[in-house]
Parts: sequence; C-alpha cells; structure tokens
Amino acid sequence: MKTNTININISGREYPVNITPDTEATMKKAVELVNGQVKDYSSSYAIKDPRDLLAMCALQLAFQHLEHGKTVQFNEKIEEKLSAIEKVLHI
Repeated sequence: MKTNTININISGREYPVNITPDTEATMKKAVELVNGQVKDYSSSYAIKDPRDLLAMCALQLAFQHLEHGKTVQFNEKIEEKLSAIEKVLHI
C-alpha cells in the first residue's frame, strides 16, 4: 500500500508521519484532538511544561480507550445473552 509522509504539528513541534492516503483525514483529526486537549489542560491547570501537558493528554486518551473497550465488551456480552434468549424463544 502506498504511503505518504506528512508533517504534523503537536504542541508546537513538527513531526513527520508516514500514513496511507485513506488515513490522512483521521490522522489530522487526531492531531486536532491532541492539540485541543493540550490547550484545555494548559488553560485549566497550572501545568506549563509541554511534556507534562502531553503526558496528561496521553493519560486521558489511554483512559478513554480503555473505557471504550469496557463498553465494547459489555455490548458483546449483551448480544450473546440476547442471542441465547432468542434461541430459547425461537425468534
């Protein structure tokens, strides 16, 4: 698959990133999300060191990812139970 190199800016620093053309828009949205969270933390807390702001951003994103995983697992369990009920009821 063809990849392109784009430069992204996170918290005032440029990074080259290799991506496929179909993921460029998602990558740009991710960059906006990270920069938005860094800005929010900067204005809400007395944290000024960019590394600390990025660490807090990484923690928040990791937490959201894990919480989403719990939701997916819960939904899968519900679907399994619904399937079992449907089999018993012959639906």
